[in-house]
Formats: sequence, structure tokens, C-alpha cells
Amino acid sequence: MLGLPFPLILKEVKEKIGLNDEYEEYAIHDYELPFTVDEYTSIGELNRLWEMVSELPEELQSELSALLTHFSSIEELSEHQEDIIIHSDCDDMEDVARYYIEETGALGEVPASLQNYIDYESYGRDLELSGTFISTNHGIFEITH
Repeated sequence: MLGLPFPLILKEVKEKIGLNDEYEEYAIHDYELPFTVDEYTSIGELNRLWEMVSELPEELQSELSALLTHFSSIEELSEHQEDIIIHSDCDDMEDVARYYIEETGALGEVPASLQNYIDYESYGRDLELSGTFISTNHGIFEITH
């Protein structure tokens, strides 16, 4: 929108793009947003979506595109944000498996002498097959719904 900040104000948009009595409509052909819009999305709808995004935790905002590969819309993501576990210290599913076993006590207390025998890679693969995980540059996001 020609570099206009959110929230967008219709009067400012009209002035910036030259809408007047002769040219009353606008179409969005190019944009830099972390979500998709169509060419006829209204200013009000753009502001509503932007507000929803700005209310998400920063970790979710930074990986919005990746999360929208699972969720069908900003609304659905916002509605289910409590169903997302962020494993920010995990680079892969092996790390997630290690977290579940060592940090949450999923197997109870595992003596140090047995920890070397746990196949975290296989357990991570099983977790991935039985759940929904999204790998990002900011860790692994687990969708629990």
C-alpha cells in the first residue's frame, strides 16, 4: 500500500493512490504482508487481520508463514494459538524427543547410566509421525489440537 503504516486510514489510502470521483475503486496487486490477501480485500479487513497478527505472541508472528501451512487462516491460527507448544531450544525432532524424555519426565526418572541407550532419533521420528510439528528457524512448533 505504498508504504502506509497500519492501521490503514481510508482517507490517507485514497490520497496516496489518487482515488477520486473518477477513480473510486482500488485493487491490491502487490503487497508485503505475512499473510495472503486478494486484490479486493477491504481496508477494514486488512486492519482487522493486521490487528489479529499483532496480538499474537512474537514467536508466532516471526514464523507466521510457516504456521499458515497448517492453519487455513489468521483467524484459525489466532483461535488455536493456545494449542501451539514452542520448542525454541530444539533444532530437530531428536531434540524434541530428548526434551520430552529428560525435561518432562515422560519416562519417569531415567538413570544417567541408561540415558545413552535411549534412541532419541527414533523416538523423535515416532513423535513426528503421530503429531503435527513445524520446523522453523526459531525452533519446532508443535500443534496439539
